[in-house]
Amino acid sequence: MAKTKAAAMTDEALQLLLAGRSASATVSHLTQTQGIGRRQSQRYVRAAYEVIRGDIEQTKIDRRQQVAKLAHMLEEGAAVALATKNVGALVGACRELRELLQLNPPKPHGY
Repeated sequence: MAKTKAAAMTDEALQLLLAGRSASATVSHLTQTQGIGRRQSQRYVRAAYEVIRGDIEQTKIDRRQQVAKLAHMLEEGAAVALATKNVGALVGACRELRELLQLNPPKPHGY
């Protein structure tokens, strides 16, 4: 069965978002490659986000599982950054991991 144009555009937006593209970059991509306006592209991106949200809700992923997944990804990213001597990426991954796991020491009064 052939997809409708709307289903095809939503699917393309979904694939871009899942590949790590930002919402803005996805909107720009659809606008440039499909010859549609930004507002229409934004609707397709919004629909793609609804698919992602629905998948997460249907799989019943809880917060602990999501935190574990993100911690793993940040640790892997830090390892790659260390192996490639990319200090900026290493520091960024470590900072994000620290925030995610709430490892920040309490700040003294007056800050």
